[in-house]
Amino acid sequence: MLSDPDTIFDQFPVLKTARLTLRQVRPSDAPALFTIFSDPEVTRYYDQPTFTELAQAEGLAARMQQRFAEKRTVRWAIIRQGNDQLLGTCGYAEWKRHFRCAAVGYELAPAEWGQGIMTEALTAVLTFGFTQMQLNRVEAYVMTGNAASMRLLQKLGFQEEGLLRQYGYWQNAYHDLHLFALLKRDIGG
Repeated sequence: MLSDPDTIFDQFPVLKTARLTLRQVRPSDAPALFTIFSDPEVTRYYDQPTFTELAQAEGLAARMQQRFAEKRTVRWAIIRQGNDQLLGTCGYAEWKRHFRCAAVGYELAPAEWGQGIMTEALTAVLTFGFTQMQLNRVEAYVMTGNAASMRLLQKLGFQEEGLLRQYGYWQNAYHDLHLFALLKRDIGG
């Protein structure tokens, strides 16, 4: 018999990989979040404005904690084992329990790009989703032009399912989003 996936909210799940620890975002992570989200290269394909003050990062950290407390989303801080400096975050949003489906999102500090960190982190997050959250489908929405994100998803086995024309609206503009999905059966589940 499968366990209740809501039990993941009893205590924040900490995940470990060969190089990384994925833990809950903390208020003390706000300066690192600010550094990441104040970089226009990071926010170029993101659905929120580039940060201009630390209070925005403090608010983001608080929202991530609150959404977990409300049993809505799980967003992990990505850190190297043995070092508590936040490198980025990743996790699930839009968890549709009845459909066993969730959307995954992520961002990483530019200094960490190209080192396989997000591949490693998302592999752990996907395994957790398919086993502990009992997901059957994980979706990702990627803005047109974000080739690095598309490559990452394809490397992880996601299939592009189509283009959602003007699906997103932020920064006073409509954005086309590519829909990617990974099914449990795609990874042998």
